[in-house]
Amino acid sequence: MIKIENNGRSKRATGTSLIECIDIDYSTLVEVLGEPMIGPDTDEYKVDAEWHIALFDEAEEYDGFVTVYNYKTGKHYNGPEGPSNESITDWHIGGRSRRDSDLLKEYIDSCAL
Repeated sequence: MIKIENNGRSKRATGTSLIECIDIDYSTLVEVLGEPMIGPDTDEYKVDAEWHIALFDEAEEYDGFVTVYNYKTGKHYNGPEGPSNESITDWHIGGRSRRDSDLLKEYIDSCAL
């Protein structure tokens, strides 16, 4: 089983880029990934919530890194009339390889909320 670690802002996020989008509600992300970075921990212009997630394999060896974030879909970009985090279902997965994204989705699926 894949394990994750969410320790807030990480330097590992540098160099990641969009791999794909995932359709999932905010409350499920919080339940599965933990609390996101919000406000000053994000760019406060295009992103409202962001997770930096280290991925570990069954032997608890480091196996990859992803970011999960909304992009231009919330209040920061669209103003007060923009949707709240709780209303957003279109989330970006950033990483360095498709495998990183696949591992995250495998983890989310294994939680089967």
